[in-house]
Amino acid sequence: MNTETTTPFNENPKFSLNLVHPRYFLTWLGMAILYSCKNLPYSLITKIGSFLGLLMLKLTPHRKEITQTNLKVCYPNKTEDEIDDLVNKNFQNLGIGLFEMGIAWWSSTKTIRSLQNKFINKELLENTQNNKGTLVLLRHSTHIELDVRLMCLDSELGGMYKSQSNAVVNYLMIKARNRYAKGAVDNHGARKAISWMQQGYNFMYAADQDYGIKVSEFIPFFGVPSATVTFPENLSNTGIKVVLADVSRNASGFDIEIHEISPKTEKNQFLREMNECYENIISTSPDQYLWMHRRFKTRPDGQSAIYSKWKSRDIKRQKRREQRD
Repeated sequence: MNTETTTPFNENPKFSLNLVHPRYFLTWLGMAILYSCKNLPYSLITKIGSFLGLLMLKLTPHRKEITQTNLKVCYPNKTEDEIDDLVNKNFQNLGIGLFEMGIAWWSSTKTIRSLQNKFINKELLENTQNNKGTLVLLRHSTHIELDVRLMCLDSELGGMYKSQSNAVVNYLMIKARNRYAKGAVDNHGARKAISWMQQGYNFMYAADQDYGIKVSEFIPFFGVPSATVTFPENLSNTGIKVVLADVSRNASGFDIEIHEISPKTEKNQFLREMNECYENIISTSPDQYLWMHRRFKTRPDGQSAIYSKWKSRDIKRQKRREQRD
């Protein structure tokens, strides 16, 4: 389709016989379990998810080590016991997040609305400037799929996703998001997203991970120079409003608060404030953040790797990327 279209659109995934190949049997089984659990009481989902998360902690030692490393880097004043406690709680939330993904993908609007409590500064999504849209930043929380669904309840929002290596998960994710997001694109669809925002549409984007040095600047993140994607600052410089949505889970449901990040004249000043905002909302509930990703994978010249065990794998991945390019 033509990327110059004035209306955001979703590209529906195509079902193929490859999706029912025997190698995907366990994936379909897992998705069926998540679907069947979507209407269970939330208290029961929390218990089942917590158990599953602790099981994941035992079965994925490499992800546990990455999580521990990230927490030690970001919270150097915490003791070993405090870090271990945070790791345990984080994996419990990861387990709960799997079931929350099922709720987000397949529950009714009425059910999703019942989970939302407060929505602070909602008007920041509605009051656009210069007839342009708004970039809505999200964090990679353990319940990010539910965050996206909650944000789309009363607002027309597009969003960017990363294609999943598992074809069944990828198919179901795109099909689900197309139900409630208007203008869902993969991470190669930035031009479409920019075009839509220039025309007044709002778009969700998570800018808190390491996307590589080609699209980033080194900006402090929890005091550590970190590859920070410049996409939000570039858009802010063109007059597009940028806000950060804090979606947090508590005992009674989910609260949403919108924070505006104002344009800056000095280079990278916007990115510094953006990372500080991320730090603040992450630290209010650090156990609900997705620490298992290597946030500090890209290092400035002369600095040693933080995740040294995976350095050889990164070199191989880089070679594959260069071959594709």
